Amino acid sequence: MRVGQGMAALLAGGLLAATGGGCAHHARLAPELVARLDEAPGRHVTGTVTGLDEAAVLDNTDFIWGLDFSPRQRRVAYTRLGSKSYFLSIWALGSPPRKLADAAINPYESDVEGVAFSPDGGLVATASRDGAVRLFDAATGEARGVRFTEEPLSVLAFHPNGRWLVAGSTQGLLTVLSVPDLAHASEARGHAGMVSGLAFAPDGTLYSGGWDKHVRAWHAAQESATPGTARARFERRAGSAVVGGSLNGKAPVSFALDARVPVILVTSEVATAAGIDVPFLKETVDVPGALGTTAARLARSQSLRFKSLTLTGVDVAVCDACVPQGTQGVLGAPFTERVGVSFDEVSHEAVLTLEGAAPEVAAPAVEALVLSPRSDFSFPAYVSDVTVDAAGRRLGVGLSEQKPERDRAVYERERKGVEEPQGPFNAGAVVDAGSGEVLHKWPLHRGVVSTAAISPDGRSLVSGGWDKRVYLFTEGDAAAKGSYSVDWSVRRVRFSPDGQWVGVAAWTPQVASSSGESDPAAVLLGVRYAEGATVAADAAQ
Repeated sequence: MRVGQGMAALLAGGLLAATGGGCAHHARLAPELVARLDEAPGRHVTGTVTGLDEAAVLDNTDFIWGLDFSPRQRRVAYTRLGSKSYFLSIWALGSPPRKLADAAINPYESDVEGVAFSPDGGLVATASRDGAVRLFDAATGEARGVRFTEEPLSVLAFHPNGRWLVAGSTQGLLTVLSVPDLAHASEARGHAGMVSGLAFAPDGTLYSGGWDKHVRAWHAAQESATPGTARARFERRAGSAVVGGSLNGKAPVSFALDARVPVILVTSEVATAAGIDVPFLKETVDVPGALGTTAARLARSQSLRFKSLTLTGVDVAVCDACVPQGTQGVLGAPFTERVGVSFDEVSHEAVLTLEGAAPEVAAPAVEALVLSPRSDFSFPAYVSDVTVDAAGRRLGVGLSEQKPERDRAVYERERKGVEEPQGPFNAGAVVDAGSGEVLHKWPLHRGVVSTAAISPDGRSLVSGGWDKRVYLFTEGDAAAKGSYSVDWSVRRVRFSPDGQWVGVAAWTPQVASSSGESDPAAVLLGVRYAEGATVAADAAQ
């Protein structure tokens, strides 16, 4: 199935299923089912799928990286790569579809693949390779907060209660942040390498997938924690220990620890990113160095953050020449006088502890969501994606015999038109969430299966791959029930929470045209069901 020039007419007619009107809608679902879905959020279709219908193209210009549906509102969001930066596009699934926002995320150098709606649909979060989790208003796209972590991020997911979210890094770290303030709560080293999928079940169990060929289940429980201690990864450069933190919660900084320096230093680039108007700083402070003394501009009453440890009322000197090459700042004597530092050489972590004289030590205990291992499922293939059904009983897992990493060899094969082979574990799979048993597996793709999503009722699966194909499967049938093709790699597929739609995020070849339009990249497909389909409430009802 391809989207042709006639899609403009479909867009003009709108997404009929969003309102329950129009013959195209009733051809897929009976009117009484539509009415029941519209009565209250949280309901979903259950039944045997029979195919996919083209519904609407939301983007045919950009590379689309991640996509997610709102659990409670009829909205969809995706991350797209523009000419100079990444954007978060949010659409209302009305008649016709209406773009609500197109918010800038970060410069194009840092990929943004992670995107997720909060359980109430009021917020959208993104996860970026620049290490930042960002929150946006789901109706307006207005920025609501940002938190920089110490590792590049790939995926994220909200806890069902909406108070927490978990971000997965390209190096296997799972970081728990509170919502909406994005304060660091806890962390766990979940995988060896890329975290490729995160999904919460309704009971709060977290499922994570990684390129280490594992899916792990985590028990998530709220525990009391006392702020004042943080563990931050460090490395040694030119004789100094270097740790990551942030200035004013806005700018990530690589700090060298050096108690001999009488001030805390940052570069002018970092200061500007943190909201400091450097040219307007009036005070200066003398900073001694190997070539003499430098007068550095002084910014008073700033804040430094290292995960759950925050220092406020900090004076920061801005001086490019004073900062060692390869770092962006120096934690001098004012820092080491307030914070004790020890090093865990085994975990390569610096342990930062507020000294007794600091008033922050008396801060009251706070609640934090803590992850603890529950079960571990291993596979003979790389895990590229993980989703969970509405009941929390089944997982949709993307599996690939080849690591889903785009390198020069991959691009060369694509350029030459070399067809990738099929394999028993180039497949989308339905997996039992309790035991890890593979219940159904469909090895139809050629090469990497980059994504897979289970239907809300757990009976069907949609998968996408670098073979430019999207397939729809259902239990008990080895053949695909529907398919759709794009002109380059499929990045993400997702079922809508009510089961009516499949969202597709793909890259589109860049072609020269007066309009700038290319092939479909963000697409909504309607899901057809066999006679006898019904409507069920999800586990949250």
